[in-house]
Order: sequence, then structure tokens, then C-alpha cells
Amino acid sequence: MKKFISTCICLLLFTGAFASDPVEKTFLILFDKAELKANKTSTAYIELSLMNIFKTKAYAGNSDAAILVKVPFGNIDKRQLGDFFIRVNASRITPLEEIALQIIDMDENRAIFNAMYLGLEEKITKSKRGNKPSKDIATP
Repeated sequence: MKKFISTCICLLLFTGAFASDPVEKTFLILFDKAELKANKTSTAYIELSLMNIFKTKAYAGNSDAAILVKVPFGNIDKRQLGDFFIRVNASRITPLEEIALQIIDMDENRAIFNAMYLGLEEKITKSKRGNKPSKDIATP
């Protein structure tokens, strides 16, 4: 009985020690400046709807209008984020996907980029091996 209890306690300690934190996902939401202007809103105003739930950072200026959103749990995808209702202006509430030009999953894109980079790196190393001059003995 003592072995059973000590085994259970050790198991609980090890699972608690090796438990991983929930995966954080990052999304980039791009907006069309002309559409924002037509709706009389800005990225900062839209960010107010999301900042109570997620970590956000709005970007505006000479470049594209964008909001960077960090979701503390990894089970949300682009479609689910687009379904969130946001306040566009003082009189209009709409799903995010209707006002956003594009929602980009940065973690998914990072994985695709890494896979493409590794494939390119393998091609380069194979071509370097194939281009090495052979060390044949020259015959007179």
C-alpha cells in the first residue's frame, strides 16, 4: 500500500513538473485603410474590442493598417477569430471577418517557411556535392 501511494505521489509530482504551458498563437489582422475610413473607424478603435480578451497591438501610419493579436490558447484558428464580434464604430457591431481584409496565422506561416527553407537548404547542399570536381588521375 505504501508503494502504491508513493507511486501516485511521484506520478503527480512528475506530471506537474513536466506539464507544458498552453500554446500561444499569433495572428496578424490586416485592414483596408479606405474601408476603415468609409466606416469612420481605426485600428485603435477596433483593438478596444479585442484587448479585453487577447493581447493586442495596433499598427497604423504610412503602411497597411494592422492589429497583431496573441491568443493565449492554441485551439483557435483564423475562422474562429474572424467570428468574434467587434465594435466598428459607435453605432455598428460586426464580425471581425467582415471588416478585416485578411487574417493571417503567423505560427502556421512560420512552420511553412521553415519547411520551405529546409527544402531549399537540402537542394543547395546536394548541388554543392554534385558540383565538386572529381579527383581523377589525369593520363598523359
